[in-house]
Amino acid sequence: MTRQKPYADYKFIGVKPFTKMLDEAGVNYTLFDDTAIGRLFSEKPDYFNRDEDTICIGKCSHETAGIYFAEFGLRITPSYRSHIVFIFDHHPNEEEIFVTAGDIEGLVAQNLEGIDLSEIIRH
Repeated sequence: MTRQKPYADYKFIGVKPFTKMLDEAGVNYTLFDDTAIGRLFSEKPDYFNRDEDTICIGKCSHETAGIYFAEFGLRITPSYRSHIVFIFDHHPNEEEIFVTAGDIEGLVAQNLEGIDLSEIIRH
């Protein structure tokens, strides 16, 4: 039996942070000083490096609806981070953030399955 995911959806968004996209679109949002962020950096140092990676949890406010998000910016080169954003219909608690963070490696692997890396390397 598959466990229920705490997030409604996710998207790999590339090198531009989700919050920057929100700013450019004129969407208001609030970032939370969430204790889960510090715990991830402390308890998962093999996955998250406080000096190189970013994690933020926030809420978008729009006229018709508000959604919550967790964005992970993972260093991929000395100059760039790759961002993945998870969307929630509620403020995720610490356990839900840990489950979500634990899914990142599998989601990356799953999304790389159909990519021929030799094609990318040649260009």
